[in-house]
Amino acid sequence: MLGFYKPAEGMTVDQENGTPWPADGMDAPNTLFVRRRITCGDLVEAEKPVDPSADVEQEEEPPIVPEEETPEVVQIPDDTETATPSRARRSKGEK
Repeated sequence: MLGFYKPAEGMTVDQENGTPWPADGMDAPNTLFVRRRITCGDLVEAEKPVDPSADVEQEEEPPIVPEEETPEVVQIPDDTETATPSRARRSKGEK
């Protein structure tokens, strides 16, 4: 992602696919076409508009669980697991 750009004042800019660039701006992909529009001054960097509903979601915090209510994690030993014998105790197998 190159950045958020909108058409320069009084300019109408088409996207690569021929649709008009939104006057409010949009995120621009990092393509040669977009870089040329920026270099020639057709597109200017702009601030991304703030979505008020996004702020509400970010302000909510997860509930705090008191320690008394936190379940204790119990480790159950796994008897099916076997230890690898040391190299001296391994058989060399048939050759």
